[in-house]
Amino acid sequence: MRYVIVADFWPEDFRGGGGNHSGGAELSDEILFSIFQQKNEDVVKYSSPDLSSEILDKEKDSIFILSNFFNIHPFILERIRDDFKYILYCHDYKFVGHMQPQRYENFIVPKEELIFVDLFQNAKAVICQSSLQQKIHIDNLGLNNLINFSGNLWSNDILDLIQTLSENGSNRHERCSIVKSPYREKGVAEAIVFCQQKGFDYTLIGDRDYKTFLHQIASNSGLVFWAKLPETCGRIAVEAKMMGVHVHSTELLGASHEPWYDLTGKELIDVMRDKHEEVHKILTSVN
Repeated sequence: MRYVIVADFWPEDFRGGGGNHSGGAELSDEILFSIFQQKNEDVVKYSSPDLSSEILDKEKDSIFILSNFFNIHPFILERIRDDFKYILYCHDYKFVGHMQPQRYENFIVPKEELIFVDLFQNAKAVICQSSLQQKIHIDNLGLNNLINFSGNLWSNDILDLIQTLSENGSNRHERCSIVKSPYREKGVAEAIVFCQQKGFDYTLIGDRDYKTFLHQIASNSGLVFWAKLPETCGRIAVEAKMMGVHVHSTELLGASHEPWYDLTGKELIDVMRDKHEEVHKILTSVN
């Protein structure tokens, strides 16, 4: 079987390449692609704006794995929905335009505001990253094709670095990291207030280089990540816990609903290493 992985952006699309400016979704999608390559699967990746009728004709017998699809031409997306086998690999909540179901009571979006309903319904499977994300999809769309993958993906090289940082945690500063962000939904202001109320020393962190950023998280004893929208998983929080850093967040952190969330350090790192085999098994068993 041939697999086609589609995302709006890949790490190499960002300035400098290598994912220095990319987000968690792009990093996760790239690792998913590399897992399929390592398993010797017949796999190819496309950026969603590049999909054309010619590509669809060429890939008519393939299974499509759609990550982000907002930039797929509507006609192309309709063809995939109606004529192809496909899986949705969800990083957010694309059934509502602003992707923020927390704006509504119990996360229930008014039916007149729901979008892409047929796309979700016709998918062979809809992959979620947490039981919180899965429940919100069920409550809004009534789907029976949802699978909770329960986690996210990191390369083995990055997990090796995270393990090293976890083992070298004795020299940490007794303070909390708060990740700088221009987006209100990331809760920077609330995180600062939390630290002030608790009497915690804190520092704002952030770096365009991913490895440098991980070093910053590992340098402090705590992380305050004040989720204001339902994070599908929350990579930063999981990274912190894998490094033995204490995480302060809210119930909107998807990871906090998973059975492995109480783990830290190597135990949690091993769980995320196993996700490579797990995601491959899940996606290749869908037919």
